[in-house]
Amino acid sequence: MRGLRTTLALLAGLATMPGVHARQLGQLNFEKCELPVVGIRPSNPVNAECTTLKVPENRSESGGREIELAIALVPARAPRPLPDPVFILAGGPGQSAREVWRGMAGGFREVLSERHVILLDQRGTGASNRFDCPAPKDLDPLAIEIEPALAAQGARDCLDANKDSHDARWYGTEDAAQDLDAVRAAIGAEKINLVGVSYGTRMGQIYAKRYPQQVRSIVLDSVVPNELYLGTEHAINLEATLKAQLGRCRDDAECGERFGDPYATLQALAAQLRAQPRMIAARDPRSGESGERALTVATLNTVARMYMYGGETAALLPLTLAEAQAGRFEPLLAQASMMSDDLGSQIASGMHWSVLCAEDAAGYAPRPQDEGTLFGQDFIDAVTGWCAQWPRRSVPEDFHAPIAGDWPVLLVSGEFDPVTPPRYGDQVVRNLPNGRHLIVPGQGHSVLGRGCGPKLLAQFIAKADAKALDTDCLKQLTPAPFFLNFSGSAP
Repeated sequence: MRGLRTTLALLAGLATMPGVHARQLGQLNFEKCELPVVGIRPSNPVNAECTTLKVPENRSESGGREIELAIALVPARAPRPLPDPVFILAGGPGQSAREVWRGMAGGFREVLSERHVILLDQRGTGASNRFDCPAPKDLDPLAIEIEPALAAQGARDCLDANKDSHDARWYGTEDAAQDLDAVRAAIGAEKINLVGVSYGTRMGQIYAKRYPQQVRSIVLDSVVPNELYLGTEHAINLEATLKAQLGRCRDDAECGERFGDPYATLQALAAQLRAQPRMIAARDPRSGESGERALTVATLNTVARMYMYGGETAALLPLTLAEAQAGRFEPLLAQASMMSDDLGSQIASGMHWSVLCAEDAAGYAPRPQDEGTLFGQDFIDAVTGWCAQWPRRSVPEDFHAPIAGDWPVLLVSGEFDPVTPPRYGDQVVRNLPNGRHLIVPGQGHSVLGRGCGPKLLAQFIAKADAKALDTDCLKQLTPAPFFLNFSGSAP
């Protein structure tokens, strides 16, 4: 008995030693690992199994630089998992699938009963030769407009900082689709299931367009139509959501009595900060240290836009605006600081620019219809200035053509999504005879994890039939009640 115990102990020790394979899928050997967690403090480790795959940076060049793709596997609980794993396609562009998994994992518990989940960091993100840009130099913290010359200089500085490790031409969606298929082939999967969120829905559509026979099912959460030039409608989409969400507060008896018309307050604050940006004494929300922080219309834009992504944060915006209107700017500044820090840590900025400059900037043009919106044309001006300096290659002629095919496709949109509104999902599903578009009531961006979403996701991937889903459970979701003070909403 002692000998058996000793043998078992040795085997258990070997199973956790570095370099010992957790499992082999096709040609790839996976080892136990802990996934990185970004933007969440404090955090517990997320266990998975990891490997890498080398691919050419430029597939048209023989003998050129290779890059390593970082791949993680979240194992199915079944002893014999089904052969078609689920691939997570992260948003941004610039997010890492391995880094965002922590926030998504709860929604995939039922999926993992039968199938592995594969997390591939898209090239240029996470640990797949991450492509970042240094912070722009000579940035005026009180600037109220995007200076094209400064954007252009930022692009040149970024290219110079990465000249020995990245060729910016090869970090777009088409390159990543080829990487994804290389990983599919390497693990020996004949077909795969795709789950894309936000920009990841573009990634999913392009992969399905290029490799239609390898796709079993597709889930598109917060849908980006292929026809869309990313960023061109940011201003009008945000404005529509702000009007709708803040209008709910105005029309609500308690919220309206407490805050009046928050949309009018937002407009007044924006006009005030455009005319008079200033430095404000405030504490750092994480360190608690006192210092001066810039209060500009960009500060307001950051908070208003990011608050609209989630129902709970949207419910906090009227209170935050009221505090700022009363001269108490610390909540606004604290939120802007944390959101900017978190976004900076999550988005690989160089990869982000490689996507926008090659795939979208050509469709940018002046938009007089955006005048008077919170965003205006600031984003378009910034992208235009940056991309004038960014090397890029052309995309295929059909890149922006609508996706069409008979794959089973489940599309989901939040009712109040500020960046990919429900009309985008309606647009994409028209060419998908086996597709179904669900609008999740009262919610914002990235909605699969809301309410019964995880149950519907698992049922769809199990049966690959969106039209058979019973979606009545979604009717139970409603907008979050507004915060009347920082202790919470009304009872």
